[in-house]
Amino acid sequence: MRNIVKGLAALALVGSSAAYAEGGYWGGTIGMMDIDMRGVDNPINVGLRGGYVLPSGWGFEGEYTTSLVSGSADALNGGSSNDVDIQTIAGYGTYRSFGDIYFKGRAGILHESVDAGWRSADDTGVSLGAGVGINYGPNTNFELEYTMIEQDVGFWSGTMTLTF
Repeated sequence: MRNIVKGLAALALVGSSAAYAEGGYWGGTIGMMDIDMRGVDNPINVGLRGGYVLPSGWGFEGEYTTSLVSGSADALNGGSSNDVDIQTIAGYGTYRSFGDIYFKGRAGILHESVDAGWRSADDTGVSLGAGVGINYGPNTNFELEYTMIEQDVGFWSGTMTLTF
């Protein structure tokens, strides 16, 4: 019990003693678009992200991603497979907790374009995400996140941002 109390106290100290880097930021993101469909291999996307964090932890950000490595999908008629590419552009409201290690949530509007060789589709809707980040230096953060793109597509990503 004593070790649990010490661990919680240390965690609270780390979380409360670190100043949060507020202000504008920009960065790059890379990750896997996780498509929940049989016969589809997931594309790897890269993107740009920029935003602003208020002293309260609330903020906003915009993000654009596109496929760096195409996924593939089995053809319906038993023919050759087709490339699968996804592009997204989104605007989010965000919240980051305080501390050198922090939690992040985001909610916003996202537009996606999916090209699967034989078929293309566009969709706009609500997008939600959550993750954890670390303040690596006074101007550098690393974040690991999951963002729901739509019901059967999620984005597992890693991001490095620079605060200015």
